[in-house]
Amino acid sequence: MADTSLQLKHKKLKKDRTVLKLGVFLALTAGLLFIACFGQYLVPYDPYGQDLSNALAPPCADHWLGTDRYGRDLLSRIIVGAQTTVFSALALVVGITLAGTVIGVICGYFGGWVDSLIMRISDIFLAFPEMVFAISIAGVLNGGIWSAAIAVGLIAWPRYARVARSQVLAMKNHQYMNAAKLTGARWYKVILKHILPNIMGPVIVTAALDIGAMIMNLAGLSYLGLGVVPPTPEWGSMMSEGRSMLQTSPWIVLAPGMAIFVTVVIFNLLGDTVRDILDPKQTRRTAGDSVRRMKRRLSGRNRREKTTV
Repeated sequence: MADTSLQLKHKKLKKDRTVLKLGVFLALTAGLLFIACFGQYLVPYDPYGQDLSNALAPPCADHWLGTDRYGRDLLSRIIVGAQTTVFSALALVVGITLAGTVIGVICGYFGGWVDSLIMRISDIFLAFPEMVFAISIAGVLNGGIWSAAIAVGLIAWPRYARVARSQVLAMKNHQYMNAAKLTGARWYKVILKHILPNIMGPVIVTAALDIGAMIMNLAGLSYLGLGVVPPTPEWGSMMSEGRSMLQTSPWIVLAPGMAIFVTVVIFNLLGDTVRDILDPKQTRRTAGDSVRRMKRRLSGRNRREKTTV
């Protein structure tokens, strides 16, 4: 009884801790989105205004993150650039989540030649290295933020389609699904009422964990000159503009690089927490969990040895 009570207390404490983490990361994400929405009203300087007399100024009281080669304030450009970087990634994740889920549900529910054809097409997309394929597509489309988004979306949709398809196949032959079909419900009603609500957990987890990766991919394409076109502020293109001055003026690269790093960390931690809540079967085992498990094993072994003696 004592062990059971301790386990229940540990599970409750772990759940409360997870909910607290979710609240913290949601607050950080909300702050980031607030900056992205209203960045143009928060900037201390005009992000496009040039002041060549103040070019390549290091971080100081007037310019907290320094200036670039044209004398533009880096802090202002990073704040405004959050709108392009973050919202592009979020829009991309929403788009490929919807498209991939619809494709996966159709394949899993109907099966047959439709399933075989679409899954073979997804195999073709997955056969290429992701970034190499994205660079090729973005280059063919002549660059730009929408070209970069299309290129990244083409390499990401098979992941969502396969997640949705596997979930549909797992529940396709359940009794409640057969009962819904026997009542004469149309196929689209079965999908909307019975399938989609039950597969949204893994799909949302996949989307939440993918936001950071989408930010990195879009920033990488912009860094290579295949994304946002200067002078529009975007973190990847800002790093590209300053790469030739990394040794003499490192703040030009470090400032947008740190913005990408902090943003990706926030979204990754948020995605991990969402996974812990929506998909508890895949909850990560911490070092403390492993230590407690080892202690229980050792205590059980000691009790058995005493009983044997």
